[in-house]
Amino acid sequence: MRRHLIAFLVPLALAACSGGGKDKIADKVEDNANNRAEAMDEAADTMTNALQANAVEQQANIVRSAGHDRAEAIRESDLPADKLTENQKNAIVAGKGVGTPAPSRR
Repeated sequence: MRRHLIAFLVPLALAACSGGGKDKIADKVEDNANNRAEAMDEAADTMTNALQANAVEQQANIVRSAGHDRAEAIRESDLPADKLTENQKNAIVAGKGVGTPAPSRR
């Protein structure tokens, strides 16, 4: 009985530590967007033209928001993250397609 309990609990503990595949991918997506937005904010801080700086800050807000939205969509999706290769996961984080392209119509 004790072996069965251990055999059952160990995978659960490992899954809890890993945070889930979708969550990891979503966190990376959001972190990347926040990093890009932060770099844009820093660039805006060095600009002497206030209008351009404001435009860059607005773009940074859009990037941040889009990253958050993408991350939430990943978390709420049926993405089988445990069955994806590292290349596929990296492609999702980078915003690239990972599936088989749809056949083109002629």
